[in-house]
Amino acid sequence: MKWLKHLVANPFNVEPNEHDDPNKAAIVEQQPPATRKELWSYYLYYNGVSRQEERLWNNGYTVFSYMPTILQYLAYRGGFDPETQAPCDLQNALKPCHVRWLNAPRGIPVSSMLLYVQAIAFSIQFLLFTTFGSLADYGRWNRHILLGSTVIACASQILPIALVDDDGSHWGIMMAIYVVALISYGTTLVFYAAAFPALSDNLPVVRAARMNADITAEESSTIVEQWRNHVSAISTTFSNIGFLILTAVLSGVSFVSYQGDTLGNAPIYNFFSTVVCGGFWVLNAIPYFMLLPKGRRGPPLPHGANHLTVGWKSIIQAIREARKLRYLFMYIFSYFMFSDAVSTITQMSTIITGEITSFSPVQITLQSLITAITSILGCLFFLWLAEHYKIKTKTNLLIIVISTAFVPLWGCFGIGLSNFGIRSTTELWIFAAWSGFFTAPIWAWQQTMLAELTPRGKENLFFGLFGVVNKASSWIGPVVVGAISETTSNVWMGWPFVLALFVIATTIIFFIDVDGAKKDLEEYHAISEKDTSSTWTVIE
Repeated sequence: MKWLKHLVANPFNVEPNEHDDPNKAAIVEQQPPATRKELWSYYLYYNGVSRQEERLWNNGYTVFSYMPTILQYLAYRGGFDPETQAPCDLQNALKPCHVRWLNAPRGIPVSSMLLYVQAIAFSIQFLLFTTFGSLADYGRWNRHILLGSTVIACASQILPIALVDDDGSHWGIMMAIYVVALISYGTTLVFYAAAFPALSDNLPVVRAARMNADITAEESSTIVEQWRNHVSAISTTFSNIGFLILTAVLSGVSFVSYQGDTLGNAPIYNFFSTVVCGGFWVLNAIPYFMLLPKGRRGPPLPHGANHLTVGWKSIIQAIREARKLRYLFMYIFSYFMFSDAVSTITQMSTIITGEITSFSPVQITLQSLITAITSILGCLFFLWLAEHYKIKTKTNLLIIVISTAFVPLWGCFGIGLSNFGIRSTTELWIFAAWSGFFTAPIWAWQQTMLAELTPRGKENLFFGLFGVVNKASSWIGPVVVGAISETTSNVWMGWPFVLALFVIATTIIFFIDVDGAKKDLEEYHAISEKDTSSTWTVIE
């Protein structure tokens, strides 16, 4: 297979070139060449993050799995039944349980509190990354901020162990730790991703192409893009490997005998698992910071720009450009919808799993293992489907989005039924497999779709816009579903809203004409080239 041959290609196997362009070489040599150790330490860092796409589970894995379950568990221990004012029933977490928060006279449901907390964290991320995200791309700040955020993220994942014997009276402290963990983890994702172009562009094979006087700028750009895709694909693979390793190890440990039962059935297991995940990340992150060359940095900040405004200006510019391309603008809106929907599914499923299993650590871990395996299978399946049957990107994306939309449709049955609609442990196992197989590939194919609709030379601008849309949409679903849950005391009532998001997104994608979009791009490029030519004529 071509994709397999590409994945095992060696970027350090390059023949010396005798026809280097001095001007190009001067630009390339401003950065040190990437070494094998630097490259593999970069992959290893992602192995520690054990990320199975940001909206599913990541280390990450503990931030969207064990930590919210711990907060939910402690809130139930410190909460009360809104009808009787008695302590919440930990043995039957499906019964109503409120906590006193936000000056609500009767408190608010624990499920609403969890959704509001995540919405708060995501909205803070949106403001921080839009305002200060340029620090990831320009200058030397990336390394220092990535190191600081990694330390904070790892520490916040280990800290919950201090509350292992808490009676629930300090659930607010766990909430604060959780918000810090979400924000610091999101920061590591942004700054880690921003580091990869500088790494990929300085691989020996890429440096040789960038300096080569015998190839065109377009050929050089193709090689740069090819190896960026290579580094991205390998790092993502390592992320899934890390996720699989963690879930496999923790699943095995869950069956260890503990106080007359198994460790996986004891509440301490969730606290223990966060320590393991945090420690695993520390071990995998250390080599990257030790082996990163001192000269590695991003490009200088554009003339006249400053870090506080360049992010907001880029968003405004991207929106203005997107409005000239109708199908790209349509896709941005659809992405906003299904991105928010998938994020909300992740958060709702964590809450529902905790309620159905009464916070069973072993079930949470084993279901995560199933998701890890099926996510890898899903990515490979849709890649094979596209190659073998020549299925177009839009068709594949529609299949994946519609298949994922079955989850909220399925959940809607749980509004009126008590034995179907993601209401039982058996259904949770099916959900774990289904979400892994169909939801994990959604992010890879949405990026491919974006690449097909994006003007040549504007990739960074529009991929940056999608990153902002990604963060901006992440808090809306949790706020709406949280409000619905607070009003009805039933988190299942939020599924129709999530389903509506998928219906709108799918309808928009269906009406996107990719061939028409390519014609629009040709016209856009022709106008841009004409404007550039006119500008040079005036200057001359």
